[in-house]
Amino acid sequence: MIVEKIEIKKYESSLNGELRFVDAEMSKDDCEEMISRLVSWKLGRLTPTRHFEMVYNNEKKEAELDVYVSVPLPESSKSPVDSVKYVFNKLIEFLDLYEKVFEDIYGIKR
Repeated sequence: MIVEKIEIKKYESSLNGELRFVDAEMSKDDCEEMISRLVSWKLGRLTPTRHFEMVYNNEKKEAELDVYVSVPLPESSKSPVDSVKYVFNKLIEFLDLYEKVFEDIYGIKR
């Protein structure tokens, strides 16, 4: 797995985080299984808004994932630093879940 991008931006009404990574060890056949197991991450509480997209790139033979987290500014933490930490931690939470599911599917720990 290679993380290509972690970015947190402040907009007028929200703080948005984006994580992009690729996984050359994920097979095309297992992408659907991975997606169905990861869906629980974006369900649940309304805040923060969480979303991910996963596709398999046939040319590069790797899974590509984009993960998004958005927190409305009025509802975010007390300090800007705490807000950024919160968004960052939600992105890392997704990576941790991804690794756990990967271990479950393939039976190996990376």
